[in-house]
Amino acid sequence: MEGKEKVCSKSRARYGRIVILMFLVTLAAVAGAAGSSLTKAKVQKAQKKISDQLYTRNVRSGFEELNPLKMEEYPEITGAVRDYYRQQEEEAGFVESYDDLCVYTKEGEYRGTYVAFARYNMKIRDVYTKVPGLSTVYIVEDEEGGYQVNTSVEDDKVKSYIQKVVAHEDVQALMAETQDEYQRAVQSDALLMEALTDLEDAYKKADA
Repeated sequence: MEGKEKVCSKSRARYGRIVILMFLVTLAAVAGAAGSSLTKAKVQKAQKKISDQLYTRNVRSGFEELNPLKMEEYPEITGAVRDYYRQQEEEAGFVESYDDLCVYTKEGEYRGTYVAFARYNMKIRDVYTKVPGLSTVYIVEDEEGGYQVNTSVEDDKVKSYIQKVVAHEDVQALMAETQDEYQRAVQSDALLMEALTDLEDAYKKADA
């Protein structure tokens, strides 16, 4: 895809979400609440604002041909996603860095909302080969004109919309490309495979 022609800055991700992204490499509509940069109150407030302003509905958003996947289209959104990952990077001790982070976006169902796909290469400490990863976040423009990165969506209608967007062919192509790169990286480095297995086991124990 054309996204590979751009190199973006470092990112971040929290422990539980990282393992999910590395092993499932899925674009699930809703990720766990861990790592969200929104407080629950802000999430509820933002979602209520969307529900209360039905007249701002973006009627073209559900049509793939009218809402194509865009790379680095919105500098403010890209900045917010980078800030989110940078914070998570600091909190994930086993991660050395999140390199080449690029942000792909689609417009949300309502004005001021976006579905973003963050593509990155994760560097695990003491492992040479980087791990390609892809995550989904929901972006809401706040009352001050800033953009909040939300990894935990509670509204069923928003979840349904994200699932619809994830099914778009351009998003599926991005997912497939990342999955292929992930598989190649794992198969090329036995130390990486061992590290990922250890991380998966640690995640399962922590989640038990």
